[in-house]
Amino acid sequence: MTNEAAPSPGQVLYRKWRPQTFAQVVGQEALTRTLRNSVESGRLAHAYLLSGPRGTGKTSLGRLIAKAANCASAVEGEPCNRCDSCQAFQAGRAIDFIEQDAASHNSVDDIRQLRENVVLNPMSGRYKVYLLDEVHMLSKGAENALLKTLEEPPPHIIFVLATTEPHKVEATIISRCQRFDLRRIPMPAVVGRLADICREEGFSLDERSLQEIARSATGSLRDAINGLEQVVTYYGRSPSLEQVQEALGLSVDARSGQMARCILGGELVAGLRLIAAVRDDGVDMRQFSQQIVRYLRGLLLAKAGAVEALDVSGEAIAELEEVAAEVKNADIVRALRTFGRADFRDDPQSSLPLELALVEIVSIGEAPVSEGSTEPRFSIPVAEAEAVATTAATASVGLESEPSGAEAELAGKGSGIQLDPSVGSGEAPSVGSGEAPSAVSGEAPSVGSGEAPSAGSGEALLEQVRQACKETERQLSALLNGSCEVKSLEGDVLTLGFYHTFHLEQVENGPYAGRLAELLGAVLGRPVTVAYVHSPRPSPSGRAKVGHLVQVARELGAKPIGGKGAEGGEARGES
Repeated sequence: MTNEAAPSPGQVLYRKWRPQTFAQVVGQEALTRTLRNSVESGRLAHAYLLSGPRGTGKTSLGRLIAKAANCASAVEGEPCNRCDSCQAFQAGRAIDFIEQDAASHNSVDDIRQLRENVVLNPMSGRYKVYLLDEVHMLSKGAENALLKTLEEPPPHIIFVLATTEPHKVEATIISRCQRFDLRRIPMPAVVGRLADICREEGFSLDERSLQEIARSATGSLRDAINGLEQVVTYYGRSPSLEQVQEALGLSVDARSGQMARCILGGELVAGLRLIAAVRDDGVDMRQFSQQIVRYLRGLLLAKAGAVEALDVSGEAIAELEEVAAEVKNADIVRALRTFGRADFRDDPQSSLPLELALVEIVSIGEAPVSEGSTEPRFSIPVAEAEAVATTAATASVGLESEPSGAEAELAGKGSGIQLDPSVGSGEAPSVGSGEAPSAVSGEAPSVGSGEAPSAGSGEALLEQVRQACKETERQLSALLNGSCEVKSLEGDVLTLGFYHTFHLEQVENGPYAGRLAELLGAVLGRPVTVAYVHSPRPSPSGRAKVGHLVQVARELGAKPIGGKGAEGGEARGES
């Protein structure tokens, strides 16, 4: 690659290697071919609108349009870079090319001055070209002043309008221009351009380092060239991959992958420790969160067999495929959604959003499971699991009133429950057989003749079951912690009443129903069938539930207006 310009020795790289022909413009082939054909056929438009993200070539294309339009000996639409006009453009002294920043010259007076100047003929070339950068910054009055000139410009005038936000430009202005939307530059094209610059400048960077620089630029060639210059300025002409990553702030990539594996493995303690270590190292937590999401996205694509869509190295692809083979799609999607919602608006350096997202993933009934595994994998200590269960229960009931005082007495009659004092040592005793639990909904069934089991004996039964599964089935132990009560024992049918539907669904529909029947049968000394019912605790007043605002109002001394329906929650206005 040869750059025909004669840059000054202290010129920054992105200006030094600005494209001098349409062929040198990277990643915009369809657009540059159209412009070359326009120059070659002599059918240049009087106004162009170039829109697109930063660093994609809008200003460079505007200058190339001006240079090619005034070139004395253009070849197939390309400027020759040898005639006096091209030499003047390359040296920055073309008097027929006026570049104006619309962000700082956005008043009506500025546009009026421009309108007065456009009537003047070119000094040396065929066209006088005005490049208005960031044209969306023009005021309303300035846009109206420009409109008439754009509609009927003198034949020797070409307007090139550039903007990063075309939706802010008036539709009447857009309709008078030929619009070209520049796209973000693909990573292979950026890497190729960086390799050309390194070869000409004498830099020695391997392919992986150039890929890291290109990836960090997110489709902006200017940002990529600036990143390259930043790296070689600090570390010299032959930086290593680790030095490139450190200079670009990408050194936490490995830990982001490690964090993603903790998430999918349900490793709460290890994940929290890793987040704390990243925070203590001064890493931008928002950037770290984005890297976790990027890694999880890579796992999702690898799981779907679309790994070719990833702009990563072969080693990274192999790692992603190995990790993806051990997890389910649903687990990855859940993790992506949860960590994608992490909100860092209040404090970008806070680790709390990541910690909350991790705890949400590694929660009861929500932990990811491995392919082929029958139960979720958890590394949560028992105390933490119980705390999570209590939090989930509180969230599930919302604003319902909680009972105070003693528990409601068990309804019905039946024989007392005799507990096996030998149970509770930590290991669940085995039973020969157990019937599958039956699902029962609605109110608790009535109990046959005999004495009703006492609340104390029911609590002791559940406590022995909890102790029996505390080490082996931590989730089940946490689910039984203060969330249910023994409603009745009639023959071989034991009815458990759960206070909240959250715990009821987790036990009834999860993998715990069969194990719970075995444990209860072992404690009672005979096989039992377990029935599950929703048994919400009664409100303290014994009245129907009312909205929380009505409840607060009553506590403050407010009285319902109206007659009989007021106590039931229906407020009637006075006539």
